[in-house]
Amino acid sequence: MRAKIAVTIGPASADPEKIKMIIELGASALRINFSHGNIDEWKNYVDLIQDTCKNLNRHIALIGDLPGPSIRLGEISGKVLLKKDDLAKIIYKDKVGDADEKILPLPSEHFFNNISARDILLMDDGRIQLQVLEVEKREATVKALTPAEISSRKAIVVKGREMDLPTLSNRDLEAVRFSVSNDLDYIGLSYVRNAGDVGLLKSTLASLGGVELGVVSKIETVRAVNNLTEIIDSSDALLVARGDLGMHFGLEQVPRLQEFIVEKCLEKGKPVIVATQLLGSMIDNPVPTRSEIVDILSAVRDGVDTLMLTGETAAGKYPVEAVKWLKKVIETYDSIIIPRKIRLPMDADIKDRFAEGITMLAESLRASIAVYTKTGRVALRISRNRPNVEVYACSGSLKTIRKISILWGVKPVKVKALEYFEGLEEILTTLKSSGEVKSGDVIILTYGLRDEPMHLVKIVQIQ
Repeated sequence: MRAKIAVTIGPASADPEKIKMIIELGASALRINFSHGNIDEWKNYVDLIQDTCKNLNRHIALIGDLPGPSIRLGEISGKVLLKKDDLAKIIYKDKVGDADEKILPLPSEHFFNNISARDILLMDDGRIQLQVLEVEKREATVKALTPAEISSRKAIVVKGREMDLPTLSNRDLEAVRFSVSNDLDYIGLSYVRNAGDVGLLKSTLASLGGVELGVVSKIETVRAVNNLTEIIDSSDALLVARGDLGMHFGLEQVPRLQEFIVEKCLEKGKPVIVATQLLGSMIDNPVPTRSEIVDILSAVRDGVDTLMLTGETAAGKYPVEAVKWLKKVIETYDSIIIPRKIRLPMDADIKDRFAEGITMLAESLRASIAVYTKTGRVALRISRNRPNVEVYACSGSLKTIRKISILWGVKPVKVKALEYFEGLEEILTTLKSSGEVKSGDVIILTYGLRDEPMHLVKIVQIQ
């Protein structure tokens, strides 16, 4: 598959056999949502994933997702069920014991100081809507505008408004430290507003020894869209968070925004992930809807690097089936979709032009591409061109192999070699022995352009 699959691991999928099946189905990345659970639960997920990958000899990216500067409910025992027009109370508290009392705990004074009567509160990607009727110092009375099933830690958005909150909360910092100490590969920054937010996370990672962690900026607010270019430039990857986008913009605008964000990422040469409600109906049903199939196809046509399942696999009834369906749709159309080509600007970096030239050469010869990379940058540059040929990227660095696994069209290959020439020889031997290339095939071997007088590009016809 050229478009990759990322899967969120949660209570519904945190089982050795399910994780094994998900990886064997071809997942290139697994995600842990730090908005839910605690360190012990996160550690359990990481251990399950890493043990399974070791047993299967697979190398996939592990993504941690920060809660970010959001307003979230506290802990609820069970679920608060509301019918349309029911009244409920939101109170300043960490947790409540009896869900039947229709009381929602929310441990943030900032929230109560910044809402007023007639405000509309949105939760669960906009599916839950509550209207504020009355606000006191640490309490608000709300009316349900939709039926609602409300559980712990749900994020709340005030429709039409963004609240100014610190970029990294104490919980975020706890999750960042956990990510560094447990060798995660990417960390998702939620509710990013500008390049300064990204810079703060990167400096925090550097201070903790996590400089190799890639930062995935989640685009989900008006300010993020307005500052898109600077956020792309400062990030290692982007994520189109369609659920939250749909709460800050009209739902009818989300497809246009998705296409716009993906195109800008391709222009800038940054990986882009699309998430939320790809197969939302499969939280409760074993078969997706026709409209969900079309939605996935639309994202693949846009040229996204990775499609991410969230609630479908973290909390749904059919996590493995959801992965199977996503794989089936991608594979059905993968070979017939013409990859979107982005032309480089006239002032493009010579390394980008080199990658474009290698891609054009390979396509004209109908040859595969195999590159050796230490950091993954040459693989990213090749992927950006959306080659219509097979691309293999090998490295002696396990961290690099895992990070490039989310790139469109790139097949990572772990080798022992730590230098370029030995790495190219090893990958050619590996591809021959595995049957990836066979007699008569043509393959181009190279590595990232370096500041030296001579560079090697080998064209090999397999005998």
